[in-house]
Amino acid sequence: MSNAKQKSPQSLATYPRAVLSNVYFLGYNSPLSYGGNSWFVVSEDGNWMIDSPRFVPHLVDKIKELGGLKYIFLTHRDDVAEAAAYAKQFGAKRIIHKYDLDAQPDAEIVIEGKEPKQFSKDFLIIPVPGHTQGHMVLLWANQVLFTGDHLALDRKSGKPYAFRDYCWYSWEKQTQSMKQLLDYSFEWILCGHGQWGHLPKQQMREGLTELVKEMST
Repeated sequence: MSNAKQKSPQSLATYPRAVLSNVYFLGYNSPLSYGGNSWFVVSEDGNWMIDSPRFVPHLVDKIKELGGLKYIFLTHRDDVAEAAAYAKQFGAKRIIHKYDLDAQPDAEIVIEGKEPKQFSKDFLIIPVPGHTQGHMVLLWANQVLFTGDHLALDRKSGKPYAFRDYCWYSWEKQTQSMKQLLDYSFEWILCGHGQWGHLPKQQMREGLTELVKEMST
């Protein structure tokens, strides 16, 4: 599922790269996460990393400049990479679901059950079993959905898309989880694999509704 390309040292030095004013693409995709993307959110309540890149001094220094790191949200077992090294460096707390805990057994915060959890004012954790049993997504400020391997945008059509060939746990459960996302409003999909990007909220909802119908057939 990796779409990561080799980067020159000069281009790697441009990371983290701003996507929105408080949201960054970290780069340095790790082979330990099959080349998955990692993200960073600057928050007044403490900064968040979503999934883990490679542990490199350049990123450590940049994260310090951005105010450090309080939480590492791990969407699922596939993309933990070097989260433990970042947690140790910054004293950050890793968040993972109980059903994927064996991928990071000493994680500091373990999410249980299927109910969404309002972690703080701007951060909502939503369990979405399907790709793995413990997969979760993170909704930030009703604007950005960090989706891991649950949801991406199709590279050709630009519409919401799910990877059926890479569903390790249950396509039926993933379809149900996708339908639950219709309860939320967002306009950015920042994923672990596949195309990420922006759609107007109504267009995002229409595309997600269409996707759920396609997944159900």
